Amino acid sequence: MSDLRDQIRSHENAFQRLLDAIPGFDGYREREIRRTADKLLREHLVAELDRVRAKLRDIVGQWSRAGRLEMLDDIDRLSRLMGKARDSLRFADYGYTGFFDAIKIKEEQLDQLYEYDLSLRELIVACDTAVDELGAAGEEALAEKMKAVEAAIGQLQETIDRREQVAAAAVATDA
Repeated sequence: MSDLRDQIRSHENAFQRLLDAIPGFDGYREREIRRTADKLLREHLVAELDRVRAKLRDIVGQWSRAGRLEMLDDIDRLSRLMGKARDSLRFADYGYTGFFDAIKIKEEQLDQLYEYDLSLRELIVACDTAVDELGAAGEEALAEKMKAVEAAIGQLQETIDRREQVAAAAVATDA
């Protein structure tokens, strides 16, 4: 995935570049570019989680048609856990402070949030892999693969929860 911050800058028009000539405004715009990039990244990650969650629903359908009903409650619980992680990420703070706010988050702190969110991609890939393995698992490995999916989702949720601390630290170090 290319750096969204560079893509946003490359699509600026002449008026937006002219605004950079206003003293103090260029720093504000740089922060807005970083916030927008982080928001777009998180939206992409949420879409990835939706895709993985759809795989879980597909497994439910396959198992239902095959008469494998004993584990459907467990898969439904995993789907709810993944939905919780998705919502936590979707509605996470993206480091916003307005132009006239007393507390200003610097570009470096916003870059930290962006990099942190970028690292979530690896955990989503781990969830995706675990779900794929669950879907392909035989009866003897089913419980083990369910635990692997739950562990992957748990690690993702913990990392998303820690993101709030990263965001709070960015504000605290800048105050």
